[in-house]
Amino acid sequence: MKSVTGLLTFAIISITLSSHVHALQHVTDGLVSYWTFDKSNISGKKVEDVCGDNNAIIKGNPKIVTGQIGEALEFDGSEDYVNLTNLGDFGSQLGSSTFEAWIKVGHKNDGMALFRVRDKKCMRWELNIYSGEKRTKTKDLINHRISFKAPGENACQGFGVSDKPVKISDGNWHHIVYTSEILKEDGAAIEETFQLHIYIDGKPLSNLAIPVRFPGTFIPFVKPVHLGAGDNRNFFKGSIDEVRIYNRPLTEGEVVQNFESRTGLRVEPNRKLPIAWGTIKIAF
Repeated sequence: MKSVTGLLTFAIISITLSSHVHALQHVTDGLVSYWTFDKSNISGKKVEDVCGDNNAIIKGNPKIVTGQIGEALEFDGSEDYVNLTNLGDFGSQLGSSTFEAWIKVGHKNDGMALFRVRDKKCMRWELNIYSGEKRTKTKDLINHRISFKAPGENACQGFGVSDKPVKISDGNWHHIVYTSEILKEDGAAIEETFQLHIYIDGKPLSNLAIPVRFPGTFIPFVKPVHLGAGDNRNFFKGSIDEVRIYNRPLTEGEVVQNFESRTGLRVEPNRKLPIAWGTIKIAF
């Protein structure tokens, strides 16, 4: 009888542990930087990069509020943003990258930047949200832009894309992921295609493949990435949580995996575990 009880108990514990481990899973392959915005990772104006070496600096006075996971930062739409530094040499990798965050917006604003970096060397990488009645009527519009150096002196090329309308300024938390990738095909001449994806709450919003007529070069940018502002304007009004940057595009399955994760990097105790170990001890 003890043997049967032990086997049943072991099966229950295996399921419990499996579920617990699965709940902790998130994608770490290619993760460059990760800011949780939890209180434990904020010291004064410094926000710890819990994955890399790019500690961020808070500008203005955003509030620490309850987030999607742990705590988040709430921006008031005026002078509040976070300086994410220049992310080392990440600018040279923007042909293959992912930006990910949880956001909560509960108002209408005709234009605000989720993040932006631009410098004089032709580098530009940004994502904006338009939710004003003039531009989008009852829904919201996500605009993403990227540019890089093209052949020729002082030549640049870039792309600015506005996706189909989506409702995200409803006061609820939404998971947003922006991936980009350069696809190369060898032929008489190397042809490149710029692949862009936007996901909202684990579901694809857009999938764009843009031919690149003149293959360019991604160069490291020297200006900092601003989270929640664009060139001292278009300040973000709302809350931002769990910001991650990868040096590769996440797959759709990985996007879903991160969307379903609710623990980030924190290991939350499972109260059933001590009882389970006690049951095992009795059974055997």
